Amino acid sequence: MFIQEVELFQGIPTHIIDEIAELITQESYKAGHILFQEGNFADYLYILEEGEINLTFQGEKRLSFPMDKMGSVLGWSSLVEPRMYTAAAECMKDSKVIKIDADRMMRIFQRHPAEGLTIMRRLAGVIAARLIKSYQELSALKK
Repeated sequence: MFIQEVELFQGIPTHIIDEIAELITQESYKAGHILFQEGNFADYLYILEEGEINLTFQGEKRLSFPMDKMGSVLGWSSLVEPRMYTAAAECMKDSKVIKIDADRMMRIFQRHPAEGLTIMRRLAGVIAARLIKSYQELSALKK
């Protein structure tokens, strides 16, 4: 099952992966499709199966990050307050994703708190890596 290969879910017991798998829908999008907009309510977590999705942050400077690695996590904002997407996500190529309902996944985490904590700690690592990359991009733009 693809989800077990995703860094967030590696090593999570099969019975919990099976519960999460019940929440998944697989979706395909054409190039140009917008998955979500910055500032919108974040209700889904997305994991890239194939294709390329560009994350764009509007701030003082516009930053864009292409996501083309299988297993890339998009829409992490759906799992943390205030649950607003912090970037826009646009398919740059025809893409396939798995889409997970965040509310329902959080209920699984409540039933399995140790595993939920493990997943959330890994998610914090994803967020930290993106923040570092953003700082590096901003520093390069200032030079």
